[in-house]
Formats: sequence, structure tokens, C-alpha cells
Amino acid sequence: MPDVRGAFADAARAREQDLAQRLATAVEVDRVFVEALRGACRKAVWGRRRLDAIEVEISDVVARHGVRGLDTPAGARQFQAFLATKAREIHLVVDEVSADSTSRTGLLRALRYPTGDGVPLAPPIDTLGDERRWTDKDLYPHDPTAADVKQDSVGDCYLVATMGAIANANPQWIKDRIHFDDQTGTFGVTLWDGHEWKHIDVTQADIGTDIRHNGASWLDNGRPDAALWPAVLESAYAKLKYPGRDLADALGNDVGIGQGGYAKDAMEALTGNRGTVINPESVWFTNQHIDQAISGALADHQPVTISTTPQGTPLTQSHVYVVEGISGTGSDAVVTLRNPWETNAGTPIDTPEALVTVRLGDLIGSGLPGPLGTHPMSCVNIGSLG
Repeated sequence: MPDVRGAFADAARAREQDLAQRLATAVEVDRVFVEALRGACRKAVWGRRRLDAIEVEISDVVARHGVRGLDTPAGARQFQAFLATKAREIHLVVDEVSADSTSRTGLLRALRYPTGDGVPLAPPIDTLGDERRWTDKDLYPHDPTAADVKQDSVGDCYLVATMGAIANANPQWIKDRIHFDDQTGTFGVTLWDGHEWKHIDVTQADIGTDIRHNGASWLDNGRPDAALWPAVLESAYAKLKYPGRDLADALGNDVGIGQGGYAKDAMEALTGNRGTVINPESVWFTNQHIDQAISGALADHQPVTISTTPQGTPLTQSHVYVVEGISGTGSDAVVTLRNPWETNAGTPIDTPEALVTVRLGDLIGSGLPGPLGTHPMSCVNIGSLG
């Protein structure tokens, strides 16, 4: 059919293009609106779980010590200090959820649907966050380190701490896991699925999903020039563990990798083996020397993480940390740990710094395995990069 020409035809085409643009913008605004609501819901669930965990800690202390333990002046002071720490944790959780809610409310109030008649489209499509094309130049502003990792809303400390430990031990190992295809814009990630090395494609859309879900990078924390590799690896791990699922679900705290897991499984996926797992509860009747195992591994450039029990104290309960150093020997050795939250505010140690030092003996605890003993540290995971 020959082209229709003339002023009326040109006007019709212009109106058609304008309508298509407004419809596309409306769809994008809808997506941003839905993602904002989902993000607020995820943050609220995270806050609820943190508050529930604090309640469990308080109940556990009361149950273990009972009223009699609080009758003495020393016991009462200790309990008051404990409650003061928990109160600070509660305030921090509430403040974080409130700040997230305020931020998302501002975003929703700024949304405008296109109305035509010369009214500017607001917000324009190219300001809604997914227009950036990520490349290999975004992966590593510098050699990978544990400081590139920032755990936010996804409950996968076991993964992100392991990623950080490997980055510290051998940055090239991280680089070798990821390859960028400039033609397709996808990042090819190689992970071990328990039987063989598997190639997993992480798309531009996947990266956007990870960032919107407050994933493992600093990119969702107001740092657009931060390293991209944590978001790529986290997305690939989620796709490995939940193949065929929507990435948003695979990252979730209800059905995805955010439900929690074990550092040894993350170590296996990233390195091809689970490494060595040391159970501190059995140290008292075995010949294991945790101080020597940790110092030897770090000297040999091997990744090391520690996981805590539900007791947790002096660290956060049921959490995983990167081991960055150790000095001294035996139970008096001092271990330097990095919290993948990149802060320890609101934790039993309560400092805004990411790094903390803890006496090894305080982590190992004392007594028999199980409820008859006190064991803040559940395991030490030492990788083997070959």
C-alpha cells in the first residue's frame, strides 16, 4: 500500500506516535509503582523478622537466667545493659523501615501518568532506573574485595559473606567467574551446581531486579559507581538455586535464597567444593586448633567465614561473617570480622564500623555440645581455591 501523505496523514501519525509514547510511559510508571509497593512490603517483612528475632533473644535470656539471676545487683545491671542494647536495636530497625517507607512514598508521589495535550510526561521513561546499560567496565572499579559487598534486604548473609571472603583471598577468582558478552549485553557466570560447572546468563533486566530488591551491591545505596560484580553473582546464584523461577521470587525471603542457607553451600557453588567445616562445639574433645586453622588459611590466601548460632552474642545471631584477620594464639587469639551489612550498628557490639574484633574463646564458648553448653559460633568454613 502506498504511503498516505499530506497534513492530515502527518498529524495522524504524530498522534499515533504520541499515544504509543504515552502508553509506554504509563506501563513503565505502573511497573515502578508495583516495584515500590513490593519493595516496601519486603522491607516491612524484614523489619518484622528482625523484631521477632530480638524478642526471641530477650525471651531466651530470661528463660536461661530466670528471675533468680536478676535478683542480685550485678545480675540486674547486666540485664539492664542487655535490654538497653536491645532497645537500640529496636530503634534502628524501626528507623530503617521508616526511612525506607518515606523514601518510597516520595517516589510514588512523584509519579505522574501522561495526559497528553502538551503536558510533559513525568517521570520520563529514561529516568526510571533501567535505562543504564551495564558492561564489563562496571564490574570492577578496582580489584574485588569484601568491602564491595553490602547485604540489605535479601537474607543471604551465607552467600554474600562467602563472596566477600573469596574476593579478599583471591580477587582473580571472582573475575574468572564472570564474562561479559558485549553483543547480547549479558553476563555469563560459571557456578558449580553440585555435579558440574554450569553457565548461567545474567541479563540487564536481572541486574535491575537485583538492585530494586536491595541486593548484595552498593548500587541500591546511592553509589552508582559501585562495583557491579556482587549483584551479578547474587543474581546468578539465585538462578542456579531456583531455575525457571522469576528472579524476584528467587531472591525472595519467603521462597528464594533470602530464606537463609549455609556458607558451605555457597562456598561449593562459587569454588567447586565446600572446603573444610570446623564445628567449634567439638573442639574441647578433639585436636582441632581453630586459631591455627584460621591463621594458616588466611596466610595461604584461602577464604574463611564464621557462622553464628541463635545465641549469637557477642555477635549477631544466626549470621555469617567474613574473617579478615587473626592475631595471637589459642583462646586469647583476636579475630577480625567483617559484617556483610557493612555496619555493626544495632548488634550486640553496636558500632557503625563494618569491622569488629572478638576474642576467639568468646566465639567458641564453653561446655558440652548442645543446650548444655554456650557456643556463639556454629562453624568455621575454610575454602580451598586450589
